Amino acid sequence: MTKETYDVIIVGGGFGGIYHLIHLRNLGLKCKVIEAESDLGGTWYWNTYPGARVDSEIPIYEFTLPELWKGWTWSEKFPGWQELQAYFAYVDDKLNLHKDCRFNSRVTHTHWDDQLHVWHLACDGKDGIYKAAARHLIMCMGFASKPYTPKFKGLETFQGEWSHTARWPKEGIKTSGKRVGVIGTGASGVQVIQEIGRHVEHLTVFQRTPNLATPMSQYRVSEQVQVHFKPVYEDIYRKLSTTFGSLPFDWIPRPMMEDSEEEREATFQTLWNRGGFHFWCRLSLLAQPPRAHSLLVANYQDLLRDKASNDAAYAFWRKKVSERIKDPKNRELLAPSVAPHPFGCKRPCQELHFYEVFNQDNVDLVDISLNPILEITPKGVKTKEKEYELDVLILATGFDTYTGAFMDLDLRGLNGETIQDHWRERTTTYLGMTIDNFPNLYFVHGPQGPAPCNAPTCVEIQGSWVIQTIEYLRQHGITKFTSTSHAALTYKRHIDSLFNATLFPLTKSSHNGANVSEKEGEACNYFGGVSVYKQEIMEEIERGYPGFQGEALRMARL
Repeated sequence: MTKETYDVIIVGGGFGGIYHLIHLRNLGLKCKVIEAESDLGGTWYWNTYPGARVDSEIPIYEFTLPELWKGWTWSEKFPGWQELQAYFAYVDDKLNLHKDCRFNSRVTHTHWDDQLHVWHLACDGKDGIYKAAARHLIMCMGFASKPYTPKFKGLETFQGEWSHTARWPKEGIKTSGKRVGVIGTGASGVQVIQEIGRHVEHLTVFQRTPNLATPMSQYRVSEQVQVHFKPVYEDIYRKLSTTFGSLPFDWIPRPMMEDSEEEREATFQTLWNRGGFHFWCRLSLLAQPPRAHSLLVANYQDLLRDKASNDAAYAFWRKKVSERIKDPKNRELLAPSVAPHPFGCKRPCQELHFYEVFNQDNVDLVDISLNPILEITPKGVKTKEKEYELDVLILATGFDTYTGAFMDLDLRGLNGETIQDHWRERTTTYLGMTIDNFPNLYFVHGPQGPAPCNAPTCVEIQGSWVIQTIEYLRQHGITKFTSTSHAALTYKRHIDSLFNATLFPLTKSSHNGANVSEKEGEACNYFGGVSVYKQEIMEEIERGYPGFQGEALRMARL
């Protein structure tokens, strides 16, 4: 078998893979995207469960290339999965991406060759084994590409239909008129529950931790409105990398407790009325006149750092949500008097009518923190107290985030070291884009990158750094480029210090890996803010890459 050779191989065909392919092709590099599924879209190839939609409002959840946004309009403030898939098809058609992609090919191993300074890669797919080599390897697998299914005893014995939301069958699952159980109330759980609750015969929701969801405030957006706002799109896009959360506004620049209780209440109510993430750290773009977006602010700057401020925000949230829940027992489970964790330290989900679903007679809420699931039986779900008979079981149990997809790979760096061995004691990266001891390997929107960060914005900030770096190496004849262990450990300490200065350590979440029972908890993200993160990674370039070691190979071409 002849092994194909490239300048760059990109693993993953979502936002990250597409971004790198577009820009590296423009530099004249020979590239190939390897995608496990049959089409582009990444997360949005699979996100087809009932009610699936993005929680970032337009126009920030898209590529910022003018040749793309100028010719595209959305139909809703928060687009659904069908429209996201249509968008990826539009991008593909506009830029002819398919010709440089290989689909239905799942990477089985990637090994570094220290003699030739290349990565050797093998894939398994419908066409058999595919092998290739490349000077550079970019992993664009996303932070949430590996679904997490707890080790439920007896799951394989269930006689009805079941699926994880992240692997929803393309043909769908009929839930109308069925007895349905949903395990989990994270983002996909909230969306599924509010979507199917109206037409199922009976719905049983198994909740471990209440979701501190905020109202989405969804509405249709006409093409005329978007055309009216497009003159300021470039201003909006430029602002995304200058704020804490990669959004076109920032925190109220003062501690919450400097305002009186009446002032805080008025501020909270204003943010709440706007819907979406406004009460957390986002404000609306298209609800304001052109050019007014630069004046907008989000919640108070110490919301995620000061316990008293966070408690005040939670109290307001609980008051607003409790008004919508009739049953006192459900009210305490969904909006408990004592906060289950600091507000906002889990990404708040956006809901349309989630809480009203629990006012229906055909919906039961089971607290599995007190009444745990013992096993899945052929008939349904058996908890400590009783067995719930079901026709359909939906697992909305989240993802093995950030490192999960890496740990499934046979990925070997210098001296044949595996990624599993390298990260056995702790996760180390440098700048959240490279891994010490793994030369010429880059990744985006993965472990130790910035959070919170809008996914396409994160991809473009990190992707721009990767592309500039690859071009720098090419211009200087450097064929092997490795971040040092010292730089990685220093960055790890930096990550930890930023994390520990917030309220995030008080929460079991994907931000510290605690959502997966088999993981040791550690800081998974950079919490210094997107604007500071961008400044730090650009300083690495400006200072001549002090955290890296470079080497030139005489045979500089593959």
